[in-house]
Amino acid sequence: MKFPAVKSLFSLAMAWTLALGCLSSTPASAAENVTAGQERAAAEYLAAVAAGDTQAVAFAIHPTELDRLRITTVQKLREEAGRGESAMRIRLFGDGMPLGEIERLTSVNLFRNLARKLNVRSRVYEKLEGLTAVRDGNQLHLIVKGRQPRERGRVEVVELVTLLPYGKEWKAAIAPELEAQIDDLMNGRTRGATMQGSSAAAASPRASTTSTAATTSSAGAAAPVATARNTPEILSLLDQAEKALVEGKCDRYYRDHLSPELRRTLSSRTLDSLVSGCSRSIASRELLIAALRIVRRTAPVFESEGNRAVYDVEGQGLPFDRYVLERIDGRWYIAE
Repeated sequence: MKFPAVKSLFSLAMAWTLALGCLSSTPASAAENVTAGQERAAAEYLAAVAAGDTQAVAFAIHPTELDRLRITTVQKLREEAGRGESAMRIRLFGDGMPLGEIERLTSVNLFRNLARKLNVRSRVYEKLEGLTAVRDGNQLHLIVKGRQPRERGRVEVVELVTLLPYGKEWKAAIAPELEAQIDDLMNGRTRGATMQGSSAAAASPRASTTSTAATTSSAGAAAPVATARNTPEILSLLDQAEKALVEGKCDRYYRDHLSPELRRTLSSRTLDSLVSGCSRSIASRELLIAALRIVRRTAPVFESEGNRAVYDVEGQGLPFDRYVLERIDGRWYIAE
């Protein structure tokens, strides 16, 4: 189907309206005027997305939408676990997060964990103006024109935000694009960028995991070097630490494999508490074991003349984004 050429902002808005009417499963209602409450809800959602704050994004979304996402996701993961499989869970939450922990997540926290895998983007706007609203069942598709701050140029951008009634106010629905991205992850379909993907990587590039040669900065200092694999000495540490945890010997794990430098920063009471918590909780040991296994298959970046190995474990379902080993007197220890 061909749509008329768009020659103005007004005709663009009308084209969006026509497209929504054609794509809806039922004929869309006539365009409506945009209320101040609808503009506020759209502005809240777009500002949260632009800030990259997943909690703010979750709070801008209608609670029933988050509950629906949690219920359907957990149900699919339970069905997968019943088949003795885990691929979907790992794609969505990482290898370090077991199903039991996912089931305990609130709807907001489940969304925040999923959002780390999604490509959620928006520009920063100084002012939003509602152009038109189109009813689609109980949803309202709102087309707004955003004016960027002066330092970002004069181009005005048109955005589409789907809203749901929230008492006398409005809240954003989960965008269909995000639902499609979640469906892609569940079914193992490859996509271009993730939330930490192309745009984030361009702003904050990480060291390559395939390079094995050092590079030199303009100041003449050697940059961190990534290796294609862990060294035998590191693998030996990981094996011994995992063996201690599997056997339930938490005292050996913390006292033999934790860096002496790190242990010096912990009081005896704190260290005893860590050992006790590990010994009592199978879930705690499983998390530590999962971290070791993730590190085993992750390429490290070596720092401090090769005496520190730093691993990027972001998005692996662990409660931290990096894992650090350090070598002291020729022996490797867990440092962070």
